[in-house]
Amino acid sequence: MVRQRVVLGSVGDGEHAQRAAKRLRDEGHEVVYVGGEQTPEQLVRALIAEDATTIVVDGDAESITRILELCTELGAHDIDVTPLDVPPGAPRSR
Repeated sequence: MVRQRVVLGSVGDGEHAQRAAKRLRDEGHEVVYVGGEQTPEQLVRALIAEDATTIVVDGDAESITRILELCTELGAHDIDVTPLDVPPGAPRSR
């Protein structure tokens, strides 16, 4: 299994995201947990700075949409953007 670098954060309080970070680490992923109360801009900047392949976000549809837009604007085209309630690897649209 290839170890996948995942940035995980929340636009809310981050409690749910913190538990998810532990679960992903236990599954063998390299997790960069950036915490709660993040803006979509902060999350995407962390994603790019960490050279991650996936970002898992605890946020609403508007935040997810903004993250997708920012990834495109900033040239991060091959990034998986996953809402926290959808496990990495599950089918989703980009």
